[in-house]
Amino acid sequence: MDFWFSFKKMLSIYINPVSITLELVFLGLVCILFAARQPKKPPGPKWVRFRAFVGDLGVFFVVLGMLALFLSSIDPVANALTLHLEAQYPPLEEKDGTLVVPATPEYVVVLAGGHLSVPGKPTLSRLSRYGFARIVAGVDLWKHFPAAQFVVTGHPDETAAMRAVAEELGVPAGKMIEESESRDTEDHPRYLKPILGEKPFLLVTSAVHMPRAVGLFRNQGYDPIVAPVDFLIWPSPGEYDPYRPGLLLPRVFNLQLTSQALHEIGGLAWSQWRREVEKN
Repeated sequence: MDFWFSFKKMLSIYINPVSITLELVFLGLVCILFAARQPKKPPGPKWVRFRAFVGDLGVFFVVLGMLALFLSSIDPVANALTLHLEAQYPPLEEKDGTLVVPATPEYVVVLAGGHLSVPGKPTLSRLSRYGFARIVAGVDLWKHFPAAQFVVTGHPDETAAMRAVAEELGVPAGKMIEESESRDTEDHPRYLKPILGEKPFLLVTSAVHMPRAVGLFRNQGYDPIVAPVDFLIWPSPGEYDPYRPGLLLPRVFNLQLTSQALHEIGGLAWSQWRREVEKN
C-alpha cells in the first residue's frame, strides 16, 4: 500500500464534523487545564501572560469546536454543501418512459459505496446505505438497456455483495462483470480500461459523489454518460419533518449530510492537487 494512498485515507478520517469538534474541544481543554495549573514557584509576569494567553486560546478552541458542530448540524449549511455537489449533474432525462442518452450504453458501471459483509448477514443488508442505493438505482437504469453488461467495481468483498444484490433484483448472472482490484474512486477508471475500452457506458454513483468520479474518469480519457442517483437534497431542500420545523434546529441527519459533503469536497481538492482532476 503506497504512502499517498495511506495518507489520504488517514486524512479523510478527520474531515468530518464530529472529529473536528472533538479535536478542537480536546485541544481547548488541554490548554485550559494547562493555564489553570498552579506552579510550585511564583511565576514571573511573562509566564503569567503566557498562561493567560493559553487559557484564552483554549476557550477559543472549545467555542470554535461547538460552533463547528452546531453549523454542521443545521439545515442551511448541510443543505448548501450537499446541493453544491448534487446540482452539478442532474439525473438523466426521461421521455415517454425512455431515458434520453447520447448513445446506447453497452455497459452500466456502478461504483462501490461500502459494504457490511459478515457471515450470516442477509444479502440485501450487506451493502452500506450508499452502496445499496447505488446498486438498486443501477439495476433500475440497466432495465432500460437490458442488452448492456452490468459492471460492479470495488474491492472483492464490495463487488461480491453488489453482485449478489443485483442478481437478487433481477440482473442475470451472465450479464454481470466484477472489477475487484479497485481500492477507491481513483482506481476505478484505471482498472476498468480493459473492460470498457472506448464503448459507451453509464456511470452510476451517488449524486454527491459524481463530481469527483466524473473528473477522475475524464482525466483517464473516458467520456461517460453521467447517471447520478441517490439524490438527497436536489433539486431543492425539502421539508425534513413537518412535525419538527425550524431551519436552525440541530439534526443528526444534517451531520451526516455535512460529513459526506466535506468528504467529497476534500477528495476533489486532493485529486486536483494531485492533478488527477482538472480544476474548474
